[in-house]
Amino acid sequence: MSAVCDTPVKGKMLRATKLGVCGDPILGVGNWPVHVTSKGFVTVEYAPEIDEGEEIDQKDANGDNLVYEPARRRIKMYNVTVTAGRVDPELFTLFTGMPVVLDENGNATGMRFTSKLNLDSAVALELWSGTSQKKCVAGAVQRPRFGYFLLPQLIDGMIGDFTIENAAASFTLTGKAIENPAWGVGPYDVYLRSTGVEPLLDPMGDFDLLHMDWTMLPPPAPTCGLTARPPDGTVEKLATDATNMTAEFTATYVPPGPPVHPYTVDWGDGAQTPGPAEEAAVSHQYAAPGTYLITVTDTTTGAQRFKSFVAPSV
Repeated sequence: MSAVCDTPVKGKMLRATKLGVCGDPILGVGNWPVHVTSKGFVTVEYAPEIDEGEEIDQKDANGDNLVYEPARRRIKMYNVTVTAGRVDPELFTLFTGMPVVLDENGNATGMRFTSKLNLDSAVALELWSGTSQKKCVAGAVQRPRFGYFLLPQLIDGMIGDFTIENAAASFTLTGKAIENPAWGVGPYDVYLRSTGVEPLLDPMGDFDLLHMDWTMLPPPAPTCGLTARPPDGTVEKLATDATNMTAEFTATYVPPGPPVHPYTVDWGDGAQTPGPAEEAAVSHQYAAPGTYLITVTDTTTGAQRFKSFVAPSV
């Protein structure tokens, strides 16, 4: 069995997804997960809380050893601390359950801190890192590798100490990461494999606290506040191209205006096409075989959706 060995370097992106009372991802309009994608953090610390177990060491009446069973340790949870260098009210309220403050236009501008016990809010926390090695797989479409870290449920979120002084202010978000089988494989694609973009291969189980892996799929772009639903569509081979080297993107959803939401389709080989209107299609012919990452980006909000195409398609 071969292995992929690398070193995580720098934190690239963080995504917090709102969870329901049973740990299931909350979906908004159009089944789009309620979440925030941010790069406004300084550090994320994972500290396991250990149950040391109980040692059994019983001697008989003569003082000789009768039974000895060593204590067996287990990880109860991870205590997580996010040091945030940028205040995103929507991210903070997802973490803590504290009410958000809105301005006269309905924009989230702040938070209201309360003494109420937080029993309801929970998030799934994903983090992407860079890697030390820049090598790409020979013969493949060239792309870097990322570290991927998933905590399927983080509860008891709080905002810790902060100081306003003659320096950049930072805030700490703390929480307890526990098991969450309701996450399953998650609502997102997090891998780019030879067959295309895919979610987790195996669902998170009853005792799974943390998932760590390498992925060739880049993190989504950061946005301010809740990540708006981006344009969507289907990618199929173009039926009129006998070589099966042409991908066709047909738009199934375009964010309504006003304002108008222009978007782009990045075909993954350096080419870009303006996104079509809903139910319309655009196509692109690839010059070489490979698995291509197609990125659909709303240029107004920055929200992204990943697709893929295997050329030649069969």
